[in-house]
Amino acid sequence: MSEKVDILCVTAHPDDVEISMAGTVLLHIAKGNTVGFVELTAGELGTRGTPEIRAKEAEAARKVLGAAFRYQLGLPDGFFTADRASLERDRRHPQAPTGADHQCGE
Repeated sequence: MSEKVDILCVTAHPDDVEISMAGTVLLHIAKGNTVGFVELTAGELGTRGTPEIRAKEAEAARKVLGAAFRYQLGLPDGFFTADRASLERDRRHPQAPTGADHQCGE
């Protein structure tokens, strides 16, 4: 993936963007910004649906919101840490999108 966006929202699970910042995403898209979503995990430890159901719902929501793409890194849910070594390893994931080391927000 090499598509560049103005805002890259990086979250832990599918549906985190929709639950926590959908209004902000819509605002920025309305202003002409391009937005992409990256999830670290499939949310497999969650209790609200299977990873497959959550992925389908998240993709449908991406289309409604108008984001350019949604990509999942496939890290294990609940089993990574925020130490420097883990963050560096995950940032260099072979399938990480361009700009995966940026943060969402103003």
